[in-house]
Amino acid sequence: MADHFPPDEEDLTDLPLDERPMRTARSAVVLGARILTGMVGSAVAVVVLAATVFVPLPVLGTSTSSVVVTPIAADQQKLCAGPLLRLGDANGQGATVPSSFGSPTVRSGSDEGTVRATRLSSTDDSSGVAPTLLTLPAEDAPADFAGSQVQVAAAGEIAGLAAAGCVDGSGESWLVGGSTETGRTTLITLGNPSEVTSTVSLEIFAEDGEVVAAGTEGITVPAGSQRVVSLAAFAPGVASPVVHVTSRGGLIVANLQQTIVRTLSPGGVDIVSATAAPSELAVFPGVVIGNAEGVASVVASGAGSEDAAPVLRLYAPGGEEVAVEIAAIPEDGVTKASTAEVTVPAGTVADFPLTAFVDGNYTLVVSGDSAVVGAVRVPSLGSAGQIDLAWLPAARQLDDPAIVVVAPGPSPMLHVANPSEERVEATLSSSAGTTALSLPAGTAVAVPVTATQYSLDGAAGLRASVVYLGDGQIAGFPVAPLAPVSRPIRVYPG
Repeated sequence: MADHFPPDEEDLTDLPLDERPMRTARSAVVLGARILTGMVGSAVAVVVLAATVFVPLPVLGTSTSSVVVTPIAADQQKLCAGPLLRLGDANGQGATVPSSFGSPTVRSGSDEGTVRATRLSSTDDSSGVAPTLLTLPAEDAPADFAGSQVQVAAAGEIAGLAAAGCVDGSGESWLVGGSTETGRTTLITLGNPSEVTSTVSLEIFAEDGEVVAAGTEGITVPAGSQRVVSLAAFAPGVASPVVHVTSRGGLIVANLQQTIVRTLSPGGVDIVSATAAPSELAVFPGVVIGNAEGVASVVASGAGSEDAAPVLRLYAPGGEEVAVEIAAIPEDGVTKASTAEVTVPAGTVADFPLTAFVDGNYTLVVSGDSAVVGAVRVPSLGSAGQIDLAWLPAARQLDDPAIVVVAPGPSPMLHVANPSEERVEATLSSSAGTTALSLPAGTAVAVPVTATQYSLDGAAGLRASVVYLGDGQIAGFPVAPLAPVSRPIRVYPG
């Protein structure tokens, strides 16, 4: 767990003829007759065979036909994470009750039709501010759409920047990030945008192994509602949690929200989106390292600042240790990656320090001999000493095309990585124009994004994230592939 990264650069029958009896004339005649008979038989066989080959045979059955069917389109929906939350109100009352402060700015975009923004019908937030639900009506199918949200936090001891994508519900999510140590609050938000009640179960893993606690199964999330639970209620004093969320019934959008307070000083806030499903390949675009020397000084000062350092958090769900290679790809599209090898321990969560990184933008590519899940924590140290953090989940593989929606925030950048073995030629288009992106195998690029909606064409196989960076502010979210919609399909009879 103490491995630092990166290290140095790269790196098949007869008897003999004189003993045979003389044949008689009769035997010769008989032999000749047999030979002739054989020749006639052979000729007949050839004719029959030829007839078999060249004469068309009767066909039994009917010819295969197909029809093109367009399934009945349904409304497409994506749920945003909702406002930032804390336990208790501004006066310190109701210390176990979640309440929101402020409200995020939400943006959406579609390649056709108009996206409606409403709110879930109920929430555990005592302030009554439910997450935003984005809906693209069925009549606009098979259009594609996306959404995102950004919120600046400035509420006493809670300060920083938080961002998240608006995503489809899922029956399974992995949340990697947060902490429940002193001064750290991590909340689990469970949103159910469907019309069916969902029953949710939580599995929690940490640096000492699986956390067994009462109340992690059978959490009911009614249709159209959001539940909020404190991770510390199940796993207090945990430094490196990973939460596996599964649901029956309605599909769930799950997030973590983390806030840090260090001796009454704000230490950052973030919304932790679900990371990519367990895989032998995990890709983290947009690992922004800034003011590394200053951050190192903060960490060295103590006072509970150890978690100000950048780290890569990994967990191996298979129950066995996993050897992985970590490649750090500079996002200048030119510089070669540096690599290191580490081992993810069996059954426990590991944080691998990234303190050897110099300032710059990177994509981390983690490849192993078995599946892992993970996220990267990166800090931002401001000019006045203020500090924020962002958890960057592994990004899922994109299809072609991809839609990127950028809610307003400080200096947003789109980070695009090509972990494949082939060059990818893509184009990034918006109302402001088109940019060609040429990504050789194993490279990554970072592009400023100033418009709200972009189309990334030629995106198949790529991974991408949007990351915001301000003075002592950092936040980001992975770009999600578009959900399947009701497109025409060809059906063959069974």
